[in-house]
Amino acid sequence: MPKSLLFVLLICLMPSSVWAAEPVTQSFSHSAFSRSTFSHTVYLQPYSKLRQAAEHGDAQAQYDLAYLYYKSGTDPAITGVARSERQAAHWYREAAMQGHPSAQYNMAVLHLHGHGVERDAVVAYAWLLQASANGHEGSKSLMAELDELLNARQIEEAHVRSSALPVTKPRPEFAQDD
Repeated sequence: MPKSLLFVLLICLMPSSVWAAEPVTQSFSHSAFSRSTFSHTVYLQPYSKLRQAAEHGDAQAQYDLAYLYYKSGTDPAITGVARSERQAAHWYREAAMQGHPSAQYNMAVLHLHGHGVERDAVVAYAWLLQASANGHEGSKSLMAELDELLNARQIEEAHVRSSALPVTKPRPEFAQDD
């Protein structure tokens, strides 16, 4: 697996019930998001139509809209959309709750870096458990990194949180789409 991705220092802010003796820090090689599978024609589709589809519950539209919000300003192909990590997190979460594996992975990345959501490695691990269970291959290597970072109590808490997420089963069209 290529290690050419940006390394980001992660300071885990854990609930007091799962504090480690020392603050936990780690660099992650998996800072890149799962790439969106939408074709470049989505850029030609009016933003309002994509937003409308997302608001009506279309998980792929939610995922694509989140990608636009997150990458706007960094991807020259995306124009007319203001960058917003909070909006990206909102729409990734909407898609993730419908079982979209890449959106679940991206929720983990957002939580690891504190982009648009609270930085929390336990919540990130919970999302990785969902993504992995739904066939997202990249989530397994990031989970392996977190296995080295988190203590047994934190991992157990992540399993509890993952089980409590009201996520629906992924539809076949979401099968390994990154």
